[in-house]
Amino acid sequence: MTSLDHKAEASAASAGLAASMVGEGVAADALSALLARRSAWPLAEPGPTDAALARILDAAACAPDHAGLRPWQFQLVRGAARHELLRQVLAQPQAQVPEVRELHGKYTAKLTTAPVVIVLAARIVPHPKAPEFEQLLTCGAAVMNMLNAAHLLGYAGFWSSTPEPLDGLLRSVMGFAPQDHMLGLLNLGTPVNPPSRQPRPVRATYAREWPPSAHSI
Repeated sequence: MTSLDHKAEASAASAGLAASMVGEGVAADALSALLARRSAWPLAEPGPTDAALARILDAAACAPDHAGLRPWQFQLVRGAARHELLRQVLAQPQAQVPEVRELHGKYTAKLTTAPVVIVLAARIVPHPKAPEFEQLLTCGAAVMNMLNAAHLLGYAGFWSSTPEPLDGLLRSVMGFAPQDHMLGLLNLGTPVNPPSRQPRPVRATYAREWPPSAHSI
């Protein structure tokens, strides 16, 4: 091997190390950003752009999906459509009983506060290798991916539940299938208030090494 060969080899090794360090730096920056994610409420304009929404929805499809069933089913509601959805929900006969009328204000906040509201459902189908709980977990992972993607794109999210009778009202108005399990609402937009400073749980409270040893995670 000539001296030029040695120099070329050394240069290539140096370039590889530099690229590796850059890659590690990018990964560290991305992880730091991800660890800063916080749920936020209320959310205001601006909401995600069409391009940002497309990427957020694409992130859902990165969820682990054992049997390739893609059980997540989402419907996006934006702009004036949010108020139309609310109008139709509140016009349902089930929404007229006194105990539900008391919830109309809460339903208004849930469906019209954030610029983008994604109504979430899991379409469960019988499968020999993917029981119902796995399909529900897959949908949860898809929603978490969307929350993380929204955060990395500069927006915030808030995942809220839709307890009955709101579950049934949304199912009826929006045409979800009978086998769909309603999973709540994913609200997306810009935080009105500073992010929460509530401390995260210490990892030792939820993770441990087996068999037990002096080594700590």
